[in-house]
Amino acid sequence: MYESFFGFSEKPFNLTPDPKFLYLSARHTEAFAHLDFGHRERGGFVVITGEVGTGKTTLARYFLSRLGDKTATAVVLYPALTAAELLRSILDDLHVVTPGGSLKELVDALHLFLLESRAAGRNVVLLIDEAQDLSAEVLEQIRLISNLETDTEKLIQIVLMGQSELQEMLGRRELRQLAQRVTARYHLCPLGREETGDYIQHRLRVAGGEGKASFTSGALAAVHRLSGGVPRLVNLISDRALLGGYVHGTRSIPAALVLRAAREVHGEAAPGGRRWVAYGFAGGVLLAATAGALAFWVRAAPVVPAATPAPTAFPPAAVAKAAAPSPTPLPIVPLEPILLAVDREASLHKAEAEVRALWRIEPLERTSLRSHLDQVRRLDLPVVLEMFHPARRDTCFLALVGLDGEAALVAGNGAAPFRVAVKDLDRLWTRQAIFFWRDDDKLMDAPADRSTAWTRGALEQLGYPSAEADDRGALARFQQEVDLAPDGVLGSRTLMALYSAQERPRPRLQRKSS
Repeated sequence: MYESFFGFSEKPFNLTPDPKFLYLSARHTEAFAHLDFGHRERGGFVVITGEVGTGKTTLARYFLSRLGDKTATAVVLYPALTAAELLRSILDDLHVVTPGGSLKELVDALHLFLLESRAAGRNVVLLIDEAQDLSAEVLEQIRLISNLETDTEKLIQIVLMGQSELQEMLGRRELRQLAQRVTARYHLCPLGREETGDYIQHRLRVAGGEGKASFTSGALAAVHRLSGGVPRLVNLISDRALLGGYVHGTRSIPAALVLRAAREVHGEAAPGGRRWVAYGFAGGVLLAATAGALAFWVRAAPVVPAATPAPTAFPPAAVAKAAAPSPTPLPIVPLEPILLAVDREASLHKAEAEVRALWRIEPLERTSLRSHLDQVRRLDLPVVLEMFHPARRDTCFLALVGLDGEAALVAGNGAAPFRVAVKDLDRLWTRQAIFFWRDDDKLMDAPADRSTAWTRGALEQLGYPSAEADDRGALARFQQEVDLAPDGVLGSRTLMALYSAQERPRPRLQRKSS
């Protein structure tokens, strides 16, 4: 109804789990990392829990959308099934025809499909939503399914997503065998105050209304207070607030409209506390007729709209001028439009070229590492980061060349370096990083005695002396300090970290982005 007024291509706060609207808060990013880790490791269960409305199903859809053509998926949305019904549902999703209907025949058909899939180089993922509704009998069948394996690896990856009760179920003694097979688990919590504001802005942007519809800072604070940071409740209140803006002819939503929206959604006064924020009421309010909602807003007293702020846009011309040094920092620009505009392969080539150019010397070693920002800061090397965006199916790349407080200096999109918010960079980073470094002492192919002697000396200089020639122990302590696997082996990642810790001429992450 209000889409054309605000310039939306679709409603920004629909309750359907559309993955393109997924806002990857720090919590959702961590949850996705657990899903991704479990999928890559191909072993055990992944369990994601959270209260009603925290975005589990949307996250599940996003995870499934990124698996690619080499992964077959079976999704169970309504798990109140018997063991045989569950198996038939899985086989139907995998398009497997079964010759009979007995439990053994169903299991045999699934096992054969899994073996054929593995022989063809395909992965198989089973995702069960609302898993807290599973019976003990069905959970035991799922555990048995997880036992389908070869001598070296599991044949199927199983993801269980559900409400907090799922955690309690897995804590039962009779389910301890299944619980012991969980390799990754995460509990989704509601959004924080700042994240709620970012979530609203993100959905407005994806719906095409950026710069045309806005919530005042007071309105954003009110949405968070009245929703408790639960995304589904944020959607309900924000949707009704936009409807109020439409009725009153304002594109800037003030706190007064949010308060009225909360009263209209819940059907009672919303004083700002959490006493009425019950997770279970969302389904009921969806039954409210649009006519009734409009009547509420028409009856309400007129709202004086706040001044509409000027739209914030990504200024390519301003970024292009960033190459020349300036006494004032470059403006922080939105990151998401950049990630949507670049090609994957081209962005990788450009980002690597940016980092290589900073070294001004060849040859360079190239090392990939699953990392995090603290480790990147510690290594203090310009680095290529693999980035993602919920609205695109593949990833892309940017070169991180500077860190300055809450801002990051990045390059690689074809323009001059530009500044983005560190929180946005971290939120949209897959945690995969590509480092370039120089093996100055030619240790990669050096004899063992020479590399061992060099490593011992380097560790002593850095404060990790060997105790009674325990070189592996000293190296393991260093590795643990820099967040590498403490195996005591001098591999390329450890050698890169050792070089990085030494005072050697090399490019570093700039501390002032100007």
